[in-house]
Amino acid sequence: MKRLLAAVVIIGCAASVLAQMPDINQIPKYAPRVKVAGAMRVYGTDLKGQMVIWEQAFQKFHPDVVWENSFATSSEGGIAGMYIGISDMAPMGDDAKITDVMPFYNVFHYLPTEYSVATGGYEKRGTLWAIQIVVNKDNPLTKLTMEQLADIFGAERTGGWDGITYTGRYARSAKSNIRTWGQLGLTGEWADKPIQTYGYCAPGFAIAFQRRLFHWSDKWNENFKEYVEERMIPPGDPDGPEVQSERMYEALSKDKYGIAWGPVLHSKDYPSVKQIDLAETAAGPYLALTEANVQNRTYPFIRDAYIYLNQAPDRPLDPKVAEFMRFIYSREGQELVRDHGMYYPLPYSMIKQQLAKIR
Repeated sequence: MKRLLAAVVIIGCAASVLAQMPDINQIPKYAPRVKVAGAMRVYGTDLKGQMVIWEQAFQKFHPDVVWENSFATSSEGGIAGMYIGISDMAPMGDDAKITDVMPFYNVFHYLPTEYSVATGGYEKRGTLWAIQIVVNKDNPLTKLTMEQLADIFGAERTGGWDGITYTGRYARSAKSNIRTWGQLGLTGEWADKPIQTYGYCAPGFAIAFQRRLFHWSDKWNENFKEYVEERMIPPGDPDGPEVQSERMYEALSKDKYGIAWGPVLHSKDYPSVKQIDLAETAAGPYLALTEANVQNRTYPFIRDAYIYLNQAPDRPLDPKVAEFMRFIYSREGQELVRDHGMYYPLPYSMIKQQLAKIR
């Protein structure tokens, strides 16, 4: 009987998770509203091949479209293509930085519009992996809120960014800092021990973290130790191995009082570190970083693939660009995300939010 009950519980939990998974069949099929012809200019990243797949499928509905792609700059040059007048859309894997949007604003006097087009990956390299929080396996801590993370990794600052405006609304004092494990409720030998922070310094990763927790501020905990992917270290650099991303987990494996953020793809090889569950607020729920929780977007620290567009506040979006975006948000468009396997399809609730931006 106990085994039967256990099986029922497991099946029930599995059904609950599956019920939350994005159901592509909820998404309406693509129905063209206008006929698109002529050049469609794209400047930015190919989103691991996803852009070309969308383009080719879109062209089956609109055979007179001519795609003009320039993926040489990847995400770093995406928005620049729009404000120098050589592109209609900017696909980007990285969250836009202040240095991306400020020149755009100087030209147009409004900000580019951000569209989420797919949910980032779970652990696969290069797929906008979700951010995992880990501590040493001997640490009794099991969960954190996003605010606590901001107070652990962040520092005193005078404000934060809102678009291109730096505002004191996002200021935080040193009193908000969490610097000892006792401030997180740990007792005994842990109570007065300082928290040592670790993480990544590569712009794409760091900006996602700063945007989510610091309002784009770059004021980190004073003891923050930075690491980077091996490919970003010059060949032959004698000190390169010391700052490789895997070295972070080697250090944390020996540091009882450390905490790090990074990808599952590296941490899974280090049994002496353990994952921390996250919640938006203390009210919960606290969720583990799992593939299912990334796919259904319940894990609080996921990342997205984006397309940025030049969308003036007082004018409708370019009809040919609007048509392509509607295709991306159609059942066919999101099936292509699923089938390509680099990112995850968006749930229909998220798609409706994105479609509401199109005028």
